[in-house]
Amino acid sequence: MNRVVVGLQWGDEGKGKVVTYLSRYHDIVVRYSGGANAGHTVNYGTFKVVHHLLPSADFTRNVGVAIGNGVLLDPQVFTKELIELKERFPEYSGDIFISENAHVVLPVHKEVDQRVDEVLKIGTTKRGIGPACADRVMRANVRIAELHDEKKARSLLEKNLSLKSLYNLTFDVEEVLDDLLNFYNVIKGFVVSSIQMKRILEEKSALFEGTQGVLLDLDVGTYPYVTSMNCSSSGVSAGMGFPVKIDETIGVFKAYTTRVGEGPFPTELFGEEGEALRKAGHEYGSTTGRPRRCGWLDLPLLNYAIEVAGVDTLVMTKADVLNGFEKVKVCVRYKDGRELLSLRDLDKKEPVYEAFDGWKSLESKEFDRFVNFIEKETGKPIKYISTGEKIEDIVEV
Repeated sequence: MNRVVVGLQWGDEGKGKVVTYLSRYHDIVVRYSGGANAGHTVNYGTFKVVHHLLPSADFTRNVGVAIGNGVLLDPQVFTKELIELKERFPEYSGDIFISENAHVVLPVHKEVDQRVDEVLKIGTTKRGIGPACADRVMRANVRIAELHDEKKARSLLEKNLSLKSLYNLTFDVEEVLDDLLNFYNVIKGFVVSSIQMKRILEEKSALFEGTQGVLLDLDVGTYPYVTSMNCSSSGVSAGMGFPVKIDETIGVFKAYTTRVGEGPFPTELFGEEGEALRKAGHEYGSTTGRPRRCGWLDLPLLNYAIEVAGVDTLVMTKADVLNGFEKVKVCVRYKDGRELLSLRDLDKKEPVYEAFDGWKSLESKEFDRFVNFIEKETGKPIKYISTGEKIEDIVEV
């Protein structure tokens, strides 16, 4: 059985914990998009692990991991994570596979990212993802496959770095190449072709891990304030390089809403109200440390993401953060009364709220009413509810 887990908001929904919990029911966890701009924090109880590139498998159970061609690999970040994996989980013996068609993020990409965002003001993580994607499309980037042949790698790298003169940036080709080749020596035992990856996954039960969220998807998100890749469920096959059969699509959402970076946010809270929610949820980015913008749950946006991603079942996270709030609000519609069919005019939407009595614990009848209301309004069952930070703090409804 293959399943995919996607975020239904602007990322930071707690997918890492959910994927780690669900991975025990699968042979392998597969990342199909994103790069080191993702930050999935997993609390094992006595320590936390932040995944930027390694999939969020439960490493205490030797679940395998795989990285598809749709993932952008930052050599420094990935090498660091491999070292941390060995240190944190010395007994880990699961398989690790990396598609040879995955592209790398070069140091120059981060420099370009910084300069471009100063103009575009998207609010990126400055991890070089956008520029690396651009070079990928321009056929001027280096893939893992090219690192097998130093001559090919040097040729592509020279072309890539020569383009950066447009930004008045210069890098030493030999220095960058040496770093890339050293990185390849570290990972070459994990590298497989697309055909090999396809055959491996055909023999396994796979859990595909989405990064960011549907509302940040390059095509169906709040463009231009989006990530550079397809992070919705539609990106699975493209991110693997071959058709993938998905048996269940699981959508993860917070009981409220957060966003990092620029872009429209109809239910955003300001002042003391927004700060109270931020403090209660410790809402600071795993990758950047930036304070997240916070607001109430937005049902029109949630239903949009559910339909676009073809979600079958839901997972609610961070409802425990709202424990003790006197009132909890939910945006049930917008003032213009229109069904949300497009995100084009989202910046003009004014929310209409319904207020719910708060709850002191997730065992209370007030919380049950909240859950039942969301299930009714979305038409989808909430299968799991996160009750705290740790992996085991999750219940099946």
